[in-house]
Amino acid sequence: MSVLPAGSKLGRFQIASVLGQGAMGVVYLANDPDIERPVAIKTVRPEGVGGESLQDLETRFLREARLAGRLQHPNIVTVYDVGRDQGVCFIAMEYVDGHPLTRHLGAGGELSLAARVGIIHQVAEALGHAHERGVLHRDVKPGNILVGKDGRVKVTDFGIGKFTEAASSELTRAGQMVGSPAYMSPEQVKGEKLDGRSDLFSLGIVLYELLTGARPFSGESITTLVYQILHTEPRDPLELKSDLPVSTREVVARLLAKAPDRRPANAEEFIRELRRIEKFQRDSELTRRAVSAVPAPPTPAQDGGGGSAGSATSAATVSAPAPARHSGMPVILGALAVLIAVSFLLLRDRKEGMAPMAAAGPTRAPAAPTAAPATPAPTAEPTAAAPATPLPIEAGEPAAVAPSPAATPKPRRRPTALAEKKVAIAEPTAPAPATSLSSSPAHPDAVFATRRSVRFTSSPDQARLFVDGRYIGIADDWDDRGGGRELDLPKGTHSVRMELPGYRPLVLEIQVTDDSGKDSKSIDLEMERFDRMAYERLPPPADRTTGSVEFVIDPPDATVSEGARTLGAATNFGPASPLELKASPAVHDLVLSAPGYKSKLVRILVASNAGKDRAKVKETLKRE
Repeated sequence: MSVLPAGSKLGRFQIASVLGQGAMGVVYLANDPDIERPVAIKTVRPEGVGGESLQDLETRFLREARLAGRLQHPNIVTVYDVGRDQGVCFIAMEYVDGHPLTRHLGAGGELSLAARVGIIHQVAEALGHAHERGVLHRDVKPGNILVGKDGRVKVTDFGIGKFTEAASSELTRAGQMVGSPAYMSPEQVKGEKLDGRSDLFSLGIVLYELLTGARPFSGESITTLVYQILHTEPRDPLELKSDLPVSTREVVARLLAKAPDRRPANAEEFIRELRRIEKFQRDSELTRRAVSAVPAPPTPAQDGGGGSAGSATSAATVSAPAPARHSGMPVILGALAVLIAVSFLLLRDRKEGMAPMAAAGPTRAPAAPTAAPATPAPTAEPTAAAPATPLPIEAGEPAAVAPSPAATPKPRRRPTALAEKKVAIAEPTAPAPATSLSSSPAHPDAVFATRRSVRFTSSPDQARLFVDGRYIGIADDWDDRGGGRELDLPKGTHSVRMELPGYRPLVLEIQVTDDSGKDSKSIDLEMERFDRMAYERLPPPADRTTGSVEFVIDPPDATVSEGARTLGAATNFGPASPLELKASPAVHDLVLSAPGYKSKLVRILVASNAGKDRAKVKETLKRE
C-alpha cells in the first residue's frame, strides 16, 4: 500500500504525517477542516480475508466500523467518520495524545499496583459499554489500549478485530508468535461463536501481563500457543511477582477459566473481581499510614532519663513535643491498637485471597506502593505486524481440538518424603534443606541422570510434558507400555516441565551423560493437586513411526489438521506420498474432519525407537 504524502487528502481530511504503518494499512495524523481538530486516520485494505470478494469485505467492514461509531464512552476512542477513497477503506477517529499500553509491559514496577489495576478497570468499563450495545472488540490487546497524558485510558479499534485477526495474525515468516493470537480466548481459537466473555478473557490476559511482566500463554509457534490457551493453566502470578495480593491467584484463575461459563458473565462481574485487588491496595495504604502515625517511644532525653538531646528519633515520630515525663503507657497502648488493626487487615486479605491455587505457595507480604510515572511523551500508535505465512510442520505440537468432558482422576496420597520413586513437593518459598524441592527452573523439583532415555510412570499419567520448552505429549506416551515408548534424549542437560489443570507444575532436570549408571531411568513422581479442575483426557497413540504416516479415511473428502494448521486432504497422504513428520521425539495430535461428520483425534508417536518406518491410519468418520 502506497503512503500518502503530507498535504494530500483522504476524503475531506488533510494528511499531516504518518503515525504508523503495517500490513493492514497506514495510520495518519490528519486535520479535519470542518471543525479544525486533529484526527487519526486508519486505512485498512482487507482484501484476501476468508475468501470473500473485496466488495463484500468492504461492505461488511464499513458496517462494523459504523456500528462502532455509535459508541460514546469516555474510555473509547470516538469514531468521527468512515468511508472509502482512493481504493482504501478508512476510519477517522479521535487522536489520543499519549502512548499504547505496551510501553508499560515488563516495566518492572514503573506503575504502582493501583495504577495498573486502574488501567484495566477503565478498559473493562469501556468493554461493558460496548457489549451492552451489541459490539464486540475481538482484538483486545495492549496495542489497542492507549494511555493519554492526562492518565485517561482509551480503547481503540472496536469492531474490526474480525478483519485484523484474519488478515494479520501477526506471525513472522519464520512462524514465530509475537502478537494478537497470544490474547485470544479458547472459543476464539476454536472459531466458535463469541460473546462478551471472549473480550473479557483477552482483558484478563492483559491484566496478568501488566501485573507480572509475562504473558500467561506463550509459545514459539502458533500450534504450541494454541495448545496452551486451550489446555494449560497460567503460572501462579505470585511466583512471578511475590508482592502481589494473595487474592490475585483466585482472580486470575476465574478471569482465565477455559470454559466461558466459569468466567465473569459481564464487565460488571469482571470489575467486581478487580475490586478484590484494589481493596488490598487500599487496605495496604491505610495500614502504611496507620503505622507511620504511631509515635516513637520516648528517648532518654525526652523522658528525663539523660542521654544526648540530639539523639535521632524515628522518621515516623509525630511533630508535637512529648511531655517532659511520662510512663510511656499511652504510646504502648496506641502501638498495640495499630498492630491489632494491621493484623486484622492482613488476616482478612489472606482469607479473601484463598484460592484453588493457594497450595502453590504461602502468603507474600505486599510491597509498598511505587510512585506514579512521569508524563510520557506522545508516540505513534503501534503498527500492525507482518501478515501470516504458512507454518512448518513441527512434531509434537498439539492440536487445537475442543476439550472433551474430563475424567476426574482418583485422588492420590500426597507424598511426604523425598525418595527415588516418590518425590515430596515442598512449598515454593519454603526454606530448603538439601533434599527439599522448589518450582523455579533454576532450582528444579528433582534431578535425574541417565545414559540414554527416561520412562515416565508419573501420576497423573495425563500430565502434559514439555522438554526444553517444546510440547512432546503426555506422560503416558513415554512410559514404554501400551503403545508408548521410552523417551530418548541427546547428551546434555534437559529441562522437563510437567503440567495439568488443577495440579502444581513440576520442573525436572534430566542429565544425559555417558558416565551415568543406567541406560534408562524411570521417573515416578506424584503431582500435587490443588483443585478438581476439568481437563481433556487424551487417548494413547493410535500408531507409532520414525516419521511417515499414510491415511485411508472415509469419507474421501476428509482433511488432516494439526493445531491451527490444515495439512491437507487425507487422500494426499496415501502409500505413494505419506505425510512426513520431521521432528523427533514427539507425539502429533492430528485431527481428521469432514463436512457433516464428527471430527476424530488421532495421535501418532514419532521417535527414533518407534520400531517401524511408517504408521498407517485407517478410520471411518461418524456422521453428526
